[in-house]
Amino acid sequence: MTVDASGPFPVHAFTPRLRALGAVLHALVLSTLCYFTALLFKDVLEGTQTLLPGPLATGLAVGGLLPLIALRLLHLGTRATVTVRPEGLLLTQHGGAHFEIPFEALESVRPWHLPIPGPGLTLRLRTGRAFDYGLEVQAPMPLLAALGTMGEARHDPRVRYAQARSEKWRRHWYDQALKYGLVPGALAGIFFRAHQYISFGGPFGELQMYGWTAYLMSFARTWLPVFLALLLFGCFWRAFAEALCFSAAWLGPRWARNVRIGAEWTCRALYYVALPAFLAARLLG
Repeated sequence: MTVDASGPFPVHAFTPRLRALGAVLHALVLSTLCYFTALLFKDVLEGTQTLLPGPLATGLAVGGLLPLIALRLLHLGTRATVTVRPEGLLLTQHGGAHFEIPFEALESVRPWHLPIPGPGLTLRLRTGRAFDYGLEVQAPMPLLAALGTMGEARHDPRVRYAQARSEKWRRHWYDQALKYGLVPGALAGIFFRAHQYISFGGPFGELQMYGWTAYLMSFARTWLPVFLALLLFGCFWRAFAEALCFSAAWLGPRWARNVRIGAEWTCRALYYVALPAFLAARLLG
């Protein structure tokens, strides 16, 4: 097999134990979000309020935020690059270690059965065992295309799903600021202003009576449940979107791409348009 040198391609090189640790952390984050989302929607459907902001924030911090931080640190520690050379693959870890894998020793490149803690590839050797490191690749298609005939896994639905997701779900800092900062802050401000008028007769009544500490604490008590509710609302629709996109990837490349585009715009419309409109209607009603 003859290929031109290409890369380097950014990857995360996981040993089996490190990948198992990452899978546990990833599963813990997802299960925590699913659990509290189910409790929230149970309250919404039954008209109750058993899920209080304090316990909810604590549960999300312990079961979601801390494992997410640990997973992020794990990813930082496993950074690596893969360079495709005419004679084989060169894996270079962030610490400087190098591993050369000749094409003569490589039998196949296979996608991970489950994309946990992310989409990845297994290098199967002709000896019958897997290479010591599995490669997590968020956008696997360029790497597989560079491998030529050895990259037949690029036709796998799991690879199509991962590639479409990496291209259409790019999160920038301003996206995070808008989603988790501006939108919850604006909605909380509306509810807080209404509370101030009802309880103190004006937008700054509590400030004039009790000072800045009480005023800001009151806003924080308003903001926290709004922020947490929006977070779980987004997780709920994201779960549906990812399940739909994963299913569509099995139908072909065009389905994977088009369904992903439609799902992303639908999630944005639900979060930025439908939800604020529903809350405004409830408030005005």
